[in-house]
Amino acid sequence: MHKFTINPTGLGTSAVRLVEALKSNRGQAAADSTPDAVTCPPTPPQTPLFGGSVTAPITLTTFLGPNTSVCQPPFESPAGVTIPSLYCPDPIRIDEDLANDVNERLVAWVEQIGIYAGQLDYVRACNYGRYAMLIHPDTNDPDRLLLAAQCMAAEFAVDDHYCDDERTGSDPTIIARRLALTQSALDPVYILDPEYDAQFQAAMKSDPVRVGLTAYINRVAEYGTPEQVDRVRLGTVTMFIPMNWEAAWRMTGGLPPVWEYLAVRQANSFGPCLTLIDIIGGYEVPGEIYSIPAVRRATMIAGTATIILNDLYSMAKETQPGIGDGGLPAIIAGESGCSLQEGTDRTAKIHNDLVREFETAQRQIMSKVPSMELWRYLAGLHAWMGGSREWHSKSARYQV
Repeated sequence: MHKFTINPTGLGTSAVRLVEALKSNRGQAAADSTPDAVTCPPTPPQTPLFGGSVTAPITLTTFLGPNTSVCQPPFESPAGVTIPSLYCPDPIRIDEDLANDVNERLVAWVEQIGIYAGQLDYVRACNYGRYAMLIHPDTNDPDRLLLAAQCMAAEFAVDDHYCDDERTGSDPTIIARRLALTQSALDPVYILDPEYDAQFQAAMKSDPVRVGLTAYINRVAEYGTPEQVDRVRLGTVTMFIPMNWEAAWRMTGGLPPVWEYLAVRQANSFGPCLTLIDIIGGYEVPGEIYSIPAVRRATMIAGTATIILNDLYSMAKETQPGIGDGGLPAIIAGESGCSLQEGTDRTAKIHNDLVREFETAQRQIMSKVPSMELWRYLAGLHAWMGGSREWHSKSARYQV
């Protein structure tokens, strides 16, 4: 029996208690230390890590938290700067056989869908199957991990074909029209007139990016509840707004202010991918808990940390003609007149502060509610950050 004093009970009342507790400052001391609730947590799931290797012993906190990171060693970037030490988790699991299995399934799917036509070797080298294996260590099911890999391929295809890479057809002058129609690939449109509906369906099927997103969201529905599917859909569609923002800056020239970039980057992050954490793990964070502002804040902080890390690893690629805008290091350097190295150092500090703030938020939330689903989700966010860094360090996507 768990030694929690909970009265009354129920998911709804748990959410109410968490909201009230997080509005209060009385628990701030617990936010800075291991919370009492963690000393007697719910029973954790059985670890599925029967293959590959792990970077640390699997313990009670591996999948339920609270978690801490380590300072990763500095490294030289192909962009000609040194990436300073990043405060980030190690990956929980590295299973290359599982990664290769998922990756080959993904390559077959990409070929069937038609995105990245003629670039299957590139897709294979990007190794989104390995990405999925690293960021979702609480399952060994290759079909579930394939869903995460399909998310990466489908959403990177939007980025490459529509937004960033002129070599694959991106054009800022038509991106708004493209993205507006692409929303319909995720959220069905109901045109009752048969003639107009036939024209619409033909247009949707003519674009591999839209076909890929439709196939992806249909697979999400195979594993998630309707509420979970809506989270994925909303998170993905929300990302289209900052994509239009990027296009506006490219057409007008110049660089955005750093504050503006950071504000918009939160929406154009890996946030849509994070909505899969509980789906792929085979559980569900109840809606009344998932939507609490403190939980939302922790999710957004984790998503922003992962995309700032992406800015550091993608610097060399982003400086190539016709691709991207250089990311946060270049924008900081351009605004302040400092060197790219200093812009890189300041970007790394922003990343590190975000990860530390997430860990503080995780401890604070865990001290307020004994929900195994929520704890597992927060630990999943932490594991996601560590797996993402490992993938970025090896993937061909950012090699030049």
